[in-house]
Amino acid sequence: MIRCEVGFEEQKLFSLLTGPGFYRDPDAYLKALLKNAMDACNTRKALEWSFGTEFLELEEARALNSMREPYMPEITISYSSVSQRLTIEDNGIGMNARDIEHYVARIGCSYYTSEEFAQQQLDFEPVSQYGMGMLAAFVVSRAILIESKKDKSVNTAWNVMNRASLEAVTAKWMENSGSIEYIASGKEDSGSKVTLVLKPKFALKLTLQGITRALQHFMLYQPFPITVEYDNRRTVLEGENPILDNPFADVLGVVSICVLDELVEGFIWIYGDRQEGRIQEPLLYQQGFLVEEGTDGGLKPEWLRHMSYRLHVKKRFLTPAPSGDGVVRDEDYRSLREMIGQRIVDYFEDNPLGAGPYFMEGSQPVISEYDPEMQFLLKAVTVEVYLKGRQIELPIMTILRGFQGKAIRIAFMEKELFEYYRRNYIMDFKRFLRENKLVVFEKNRDIFCQLLAPYMRSRRYVISEYPGILYDDMVADFGRLKSVVPYRNVYSLKPKRIGYDDIFCIAERSTDGRLELIVNEEHRLAKQLAPVGDDPRVRRMMAVILENIKQRILNTKQNWSSILDFGGLLIDEWKMNCSVNEQCVWCLETDFVENVNEYMEGFLSEKDRVELGLVGFAFHREDFINWWFAPRE
Repeated sequence: MIRCEVGFEEQKLFSLLTGPGFYRDPDAYLKALLKNAMDACNTRKALEWSFGTEFLELEEARALNSMREPYMPEITISYSSVSQRLTIEDNGIGMNARDIEHYVARIGCSYYTSEEFAQQQLDFEPVSQYGMGMLAAFVVSRAILIESKKDKSVNTAWNVMNRASLEAVTAKWMENSGSIEYIASGKEDSGSKVTLVLKPKFALKLTLQGITRALQHFMLYQPFPITVEYDNRRTVLEGENPILDNPFADVLGVVSICVLDELVEGFIWIYGDRQEGRIQEPLLYQQGFLVEEGTDGGLKPEWLRHMSYRLHVKKRFLTPAPSGDGVVRDEDYRSLREMIGQRIVDYFEDNPLGAGPYFMEGSQPVISEYDPEMQFLLKAVTVEVYLKGRQIELPIMTILRGFQGKAIRIAFMEKELFEYYRRNYIMDFKRFLRENKLVVFEKNRDIFCQLLAPYMRSRRYVISEYPGILYDDMVADFGRLKSVVPYRNVYSLKPKRIGYDDIFCIAERSTDGRLELIVNEEHRLAKQLAPVGDDPRVRRMMAVILENIKQRILNTKQNWSSILDFGGLLIDEWKMNCSVNEQCVWCLETDFVENVNEYMEGFLSEKDRVELGLVGFAFHREDFINWWFAPRE
């Protein structure tokens, strides 16, 4: 009996690779072994086609081949629940002793990336690349038995330098063994038979239905019949390409985009919020095998709300991860992402405004690195504005072109506050309109701010002496139309500083309509808190103070006699009923500051204040916007 040590290319660690975290999918070994069997069959098929071409002209070789019995690939997967043995048998190219030593015992060394395989010049792209397929078998098995015989067609392949032996071989490996033992075998038929004695935790999970579902999930279609046997039951998998079935073509509101070219086939589906419950799990296949699932993985454009897909890359293009779970995020992957974005842009080309319901709100990054997508967004995203005496909804591109060559001031204001301002402060409102050539309301304002990144010169908050009037504005210079792509990470949805160093905090409405308090980092008290802001006592104290401010904004009609500890209640769960700054008018009692200071004195002892560097830490009425306080009696 001959023994060969199990080794690792590039000093891979066996304990790391066979650990529980390397293969996320518990059925990964089925996919890995099936890939090996498929490659073996396809290799023999390619070699059968090349039979005779090393010494005959191509036409003569074809004639000779037509006289031979055609090769029919076969794969059988069988399992015995009694012996807990799983067998995968194929009639592919097979292996000999040298193959066992070089490609089975050496993890990370693949026959399909070897010079030996390349020399055969076969018109065939293997699925396997890393030589990691047998590793999955080591992970799940207590023992492995391999019976194999090299097919004779390898000895007639074109340009083979070293004609391998056709002697059959039987090899075995036992759990915790560092070597594989092999002997000559009496196997007569070409192909390989791999038998795994499964570990109990893997064996107990196997059912006939589970095996067939796993294989159908891993494989986009079966190019030839695959037989599955479980004890005395038997089924044959022979399916058409399911990706060509589109279950969402007739669902109202779901955009279905067919992809069919030389490289990729399948469907892309785009959903609005109403169809969120119909979203299917994204599946990405390559060469007929699943390479990524359960995540958009970076293929969904940043600006889309919900997207799914079933895509098949028909040839070797993407680089699978060594574990088989996912693909490498390289240039080819980014090319696929760019293709997806372009298909979506092309779909909406005749009606860009029809894409509106599928966009993100903009509170998160939506700027793509692909300029055609950004140009599409400029045409497709509309904002509600006040322009030249009327409220109107316009595409962002229309605004850019309308002000091209000019530098203007743009005000961002809630529509309710705008109407409140116009009704109650007529004279100042006229001044406001003279200074701001464009007023932008809530709809898509955050996307608008991102797309205006190339043109922004400055940004600030404006806190008026008039009760309730607080907004932010931007100076935008439209000297020329620019691409937003270089600015994709250089934008701000709000001014970076409040700009009024004497104001401790301001209130705004978040994108989803909730109350949001913004603490001024430039305020003297905020600077004093910054070094100790992570201390549990400080966090607790400031949470109570900010919660009290929020409650008073939300409940202006209630009389508050003291600072209340709301027990950690998240006031952010409350939504505003009207413009946040209208709500802030007279929200605080005249003695609010005294109540805050009394609470802090009772919460932090003198020793705590000294330790935290908060001696003399106290609020004054001037630390808040003056119209937050109720008029003095």
